[in-house]
Amino acid sequence: MDLSWRFDLWYRRLPASPRDEGRLCGIVRRPPAGGEGARETPETARLTPEEGLVGDRWAAGDDRREGNQVSLINVHVLRSLAGGDPERMASSGDNLQVDLDLSEESLPPGTRLVVGEALLEVTADLHRPCRSFHQRFGAAGARKVARANRVGRRGRGVLCRVLRAGEVRVGDPIRVERPAPA
Repeated sequence: MDLSWRFDLWYRRLPASPRDEGRLCGIVRRPPAGGEGARETPETARLTPEEGLVGDRWAAGDDRREGNQVSLINVHVLRSLAGGDPERMASSGDNLQVDLDLSEESLPPGTRLVVGEALLEVTADLHRPCRSFHQRFGAAGARKVARANRVGRRGRGVLCRVLRAGEVRVGDPIRVERPAPA
């Protein structure tokens, strides 16, 4: 029997995030030479179409695809899972921690996000909780974000490709550019 609906209340109790203009709340880089759990949390970073977040292990990874260059996660979801601990928040490995509504309704694939000087595009690639996420945030945490994914809320976040290179800084606004209706 699926009882995952019980996590809907958890999600509804999180602070609401804006739909049209959000904010970059944190940056996480996973250095390739640092091992699986190594994290850096710079105040600024550069995003490029060739490397994703410059210095992140994505550029050297076996699972590297254009559609998963940069990962975004909602900061309220992450704070709840990590108990507000910044080190635990960084352990999720998501490159950009954002205060922005990441739901499928708000950001369908093709939506563009202007973050600092960079331009990102939301891809159709699914962002699911992996084994490492499960280990770091527990079975309940993984089930919470998986449930949010199943009902269109994207609890685990979104994956993007970089369309225009640029610097991003913690505190930068994020402007949403939705595709025109067909």
